Amino acid sequence: MQSLSEIDQIIRNRKTSKVLSSTPLEGGLDRDLLKEMIETAGTAPFHIAAATEHREGDQDSYSPWRFHIVDKAVCLALRQYLIDQEDHSKVPNMLAATDTLIQVTWCPDPVDPGFTLTERWEYCPSRNNMEHIAATAAAVQNLLLVATERGIASYWSSGGPLRSDSIFEKLGIPTNQVLLGSVFLFANVLQAEEVEIKPGKMRDKKGNIDSWARWVEKLHP
Repeated sequence: MQSLSEIDQIIRNRKTSKVLSSTPLEGGLDRDLLKEMIETAGTAPFHIAAATEHREGDQDSYSPWRFHIVDKAVCLALRQYLIDQEDHSKVPNMLAATDTLIQVTWCPDPVDPGFTLTERWEYCPSRNNMEHIAATAAAVQNLLLVATERGIASYWSSGGPLRSDSIFEKLGIPTNQVLLGSVFLFANVLQAEEVEIKPGKMRDKKGNIDSWARWVEKLHP
């Protein structure tokens, strides 16, 4: 087999690592490093601009994603807030261990007047919104890969309690954005005796290439 290129190796080496600690750990990532990583993540492609209502003030980008960077001190304050709210998820333990949390949101189009939102939908199931989600996911994958290249473990969480309006308000995130993922980054805490590191549940569930890819060799009549 031909040897893999450097980028192939980085992609294949990316693994989900959920790092947990019952007590707050010292740590944190350099802001210049984070800015560099996030600028690279933001080179992801997008095809449809974010709606005008999302392009106000300093956050005026046409891209459909927004990255809200939560440093170590704020992570620990957020952890304590969740504990005070009697949250029993794994999130407080991840916040105790993480060096940085990045709340990655996407910007849905305004709800069509003819569409009634229900508990099932936070946004219209439109083609535009599908494009926004796909583009934001590409930006998240970029972030995970640049973290892997720098030896920083990562966990892309669906957010759990971090999806709530109350947490958005605590972090100053507009509630008309939708969380695509809470990305936990772990570098300085990985060698601490207090941490527990869990692999992603789906790590070995992908199957071989033939189970999810096929050659299209002709047009069907």
